[in-house]
Amino acid sequence: MSRLRLIIFREWYTRVRRRAFILGTLLVPLLMAGLVGLGVWMEQVEIEQNKVLVVDLSGMISYWDDVREAWVPACPDCFPERSHLEYRFTDVALSDAEFLESDYTLMVLFDDGILQHQTAKYLYDKSPAVSTEKVVEGDLSSAIERFKVKEELTLNYEAYKRLKTTIRMVGEDVVTKDGNATGRSLIGFIFSFFMFVQIVNYGMHVMRGVIEEKANRIVEVVISVVKPIELMAGKIIGIGLVGVTQVVALTLLGFVVFKLGGISLEASGMLTASSNEGLDLDLETWMASNSTLGFLLDVNWPLMIGASLLYFVAGFFMYASIFAAIGSAIDQESDAQYLMIPAMLPLVASYIVAAMAIENPEGQVAIIGSYIPLTAPILMLIRLPLGVEWWELIGSFLGVVLTAYVFVRLSARIFRTGILMHGKKITFKELGRWMRHD
Repeated sequence: MSRLRLIIFREWYTRVRRRAFILGTLLVPLLMAGLVGLGVWMEQVEIEQNKVLVVDLSGMISYWDDVREAWVPACPDCFPERSHLEYRFTDVALSDAEFLESDYTLMVLFDDGILQHQTAKYLYDKSPAVSTEKVVEGDLSSAIERFKVKEELTLNYEAYKRLKTTIRMVGEDVVTKDGNATGRSLIGFIFSFFMFVQIVNYGMHVMRGVIEEKANRIVEVVISVVKPIELMAGKIIGIGLVGVTQVVALTLLGFVVFKLGGISLEASGMLTASSNEGLDLDLETWMASNSTLGFLLDVNWPLMIGASLLYFVAGFFMYASIFAAIGSAIDQESDAQYLMIPAMLPLVASYIVAAMAIENPEGQVAIIGSYIPLTAPILMLIRLPLGVEWWELIGSFLGVVLTAYVFVRLSARIFRTGILMHGKKITFKELGRWMRHD
């Protein structure tokens, strides 16, 4: 047992002390924080000042006011005052040169044809943000509706507004009483993607380590001291612990970055209530009041992180044993390509299904895939944020553990024979014969 511990410690220690591992682990949460900060910054940039000139060639939504000596909207309520958007009206379009010299950011051209084709052309020097375009479209649509109602003598606008109804669907799970299934499935996909990357990355570490030691004939010396099964188990456990170390480190660093980022945002005064811009909020209260991000507070993060760790350990053992067997059966990494294809297919298929399941995380394909051991480590995580029965989670995990145990036993037979074999092209028939040999 002491020899196994030495192998595990060597595989773990030689990797976690590398500069690339330390820098990579530290950079991930910093990059995530940077992306969040970039998103907040972009949101602030999109709310930039815009001055829109509406050229009402037919006088449908504006008129000349002699008192103000300016064109004003016929429906002032249709163009409410906004801190980032200002309207001006005219009946004569500016030339291209005049528009470029002016302080207008958009010039919208209105004519009689708008009533038929319902499309208004607008000119710009710099392309506006999508959110700005949507706001302007909404304001102009309201103004046109007001004009249409005014033209209908038998229709009262106030009555029309009372009758007009806009339906917005808000979903809610009948059991959890929670909505935003798409947002939760996106969280699951992020965890699934991370699981896919970690299993492939550290699985390849196992295969490359075996190939390198076999090519250097180091393994022949090691095998004289330890059993092949101990060597393979030591490499898998040691490299797996590197992955676990990174996951734990990223979790702790992510928590620290979240707390420090929240303190920074609170201090900056950027977190304000939408109903009262002068009211500063703490980060959690602000997220709870935000219709887009509020669901993040309802995710069972300890369960997600704990389940991810357990599935990583079981899934890594399952696939790393395959990678170790492949590494022992070949002499150089280029020979592994045709053997890696069948080994990688379940992982790639589960990743593709996970990407598709964002829109339908509780579809039959995702549910069935979360029970199949080869795909469960990826697909169960995308279902977990939406809530699964405890027996589903336990049954799925035990299936992965049992499959990992079987794969380790079979791979050990391949490893025992292949690790000392050189210069022979291995076929699937040959690998099957090695697995049957006890």
